[in-house]
Amino acid sequence: MQLGKSGRRIGLCFILVLISILLMMVTTACSSKQSELEKIPEAYIDGFAKFYEQGNEYTELGLQIQADYAYGWAAASISSMRYCIDCLLYLNGEGETLEQVTGQRMDNWDEIAAMNYASPYPYYFEGLVYNVQDKNEDARKCYEKALVNPAFSSQTDESLSVLLTLSVKQLKSLKKKLIEWEDKIFAVYQAERNPYPRSEFNYSDKYLRTLAREVLEEDQTNYRSALRHYKAALAVNPFDGDNFVGCALMSLYMDDMDRTFFYVNEGLYVDPEHEGLARIADILNGEVPQG
Repeated sequence: MQLGKSGRRIGLCFILVLISILLMMVTTACSSKQSELEKIPEAYIDGFAKFYEQGNEYTELGLQIQADYAYGWAAASISSMRYCIDCLLYLNGEGETLEQVTGQRMDNWDEIAAMNYASPYPYYFEGLVYNVQDKNEDARKCYEKALVNPAFSSQTDESLSVLLTLSVKQLKSLKKKLIEWEDKIFAVYQAERNPYPRSEFNYSDKYLRTLAREVLEEDQTNYRSALRHYKAALAVNPFDGDNFVGCALMSLYMDDMDRTFFYVNEGLYVDPEHEGLARIADILNGEVPQG
């Protein structure tokens, strides 16, 4: 099964729309009762979980790069909310140390965000923790970084600040649900360490491809460094043939033929009409001269 250009991102876009719809429904029905306020983060948990389900669908299609993208999006969003709640519980007197509250679960904002830089939520939840500690400047910077990402809506997503008003009992209830989803995600997805530095602009594959081109402008043979940026671009958008082209070309120039064929074949599967990928395929097949 091939994914055409018109439909290759419909599933994930639909999930983002669903989150907004769920939130509007909750906000409309919300009263001043604490139990009603819980429905806001619960709606987001349901929305984040849709990415897990999308990851399962991609896995069934044999699209592992796209599956890792969806799983990573779910993991970065769900784990960042869970870690935010851990921090809030600790600040409310739970546990002797924060490490005691988090247990063996991820407890580093950068590592959580690195699972998929396309998600804006790690920055926002980190901001909430700074907010409750009265570290207003740090909180402001995190909020601004979340807002840079078009996946974050100032009109709806800022309602997640209700986490700051919930009781310890309610936070623990949400944490239980988040842990259940973390366990489901990490049962099928292994979050490998991502050495690419965190930035509020890393959601954009176009920005990352620009960084790769700048590297090559400075040194036309610095393929390894350029590949690093192209791979980061592919990680946040494995649906655009341009990202596969960048990875394929750098691999070709480094004489890594296995990875070159991999990127070309995977790219053509999701973007079969991409001219750049088709040309590289012709070169690999010896149908046209290189140059």
